[in-house]
Amino acid sequence: MNIFYAPPNQIRGNQIELLGQEATHVSKVLRYREEDAITVVDGQGGWYEGIISRILRDSIQVTVQNFEKKPRRDPRLALALGIIKKRDRLEFAVEKAVELGASEIVLFRSEHTVKENVRMDRLESTVLSAMKQSLRAYLPPVTVVPSLSNLIDKYKDAKLLVAHEKKEGETGVPGVLKDSGELVLFVGPEGGFSEDEITLLKNRDSEIVSLGSHRLRAETAVTAFLSQFL
Repeated sequence: MNIFYAPPNQIRGNQIELLGQEATHVSKVLRYREEDAITVVDGQGGWYEGIISRILRDSIQVTVQNFEKKPRRDPRLALALGIIKKRDRLEFAVEKAVELGASEIVLFRSEHTVKENVRMDRLESTVLSAMKQSLRAYLPPVTVVPSLSNLIDKYKDAKLLVAHEKKEGETGVPGVLKDSGELVLFVGPEGGFSEDEITLLKNRDSEIVSLGSHRLRAETAVTAFLSQFL
């Protein structure tokens, strides 16, 4: 099954217009034809089933036959990820976070961050592809904040869970925490969190979580962390 993306401003009543790469993918790559059935999401929970009414040079016109509003997952999961140096690993982590249900991805610069610049266009493309691949109806926003303290201030009312390799004791996320309304899962960059950063997070009443006795790459930790909420 394939799904396609049209932002809300391309949806008017029972008519949807697919533009750009989405239109090209429909007509040139998959070779859909007029009257073919098609599924479109708007990135805000809207799931539209319809038929292709017209194929133009630069756009695809879709007539909606059925609409469903998909519920958001509960609890809502935001991923807070220290910026990873290697671009392919950063994109892999973001991709898997979307596939595993992250509602938002916030990248932050920590004391161990090496990489200075982030290609937001590539990350946004990765997020879009992952949303469609995993048949999700919500498009998670991706943002970058300059520091861990800025990030903590952003989530004053959320429960913060921090993956830390030096945590001793039980492995995994305690069941009681999985029922919280909004969770922010923190994963550090290469080298993990500094002691000052862990202290800062503890002072915010964060829960320190172990992902096992072995040290994981940051992108692996993202997958291991989020998979506990499937």
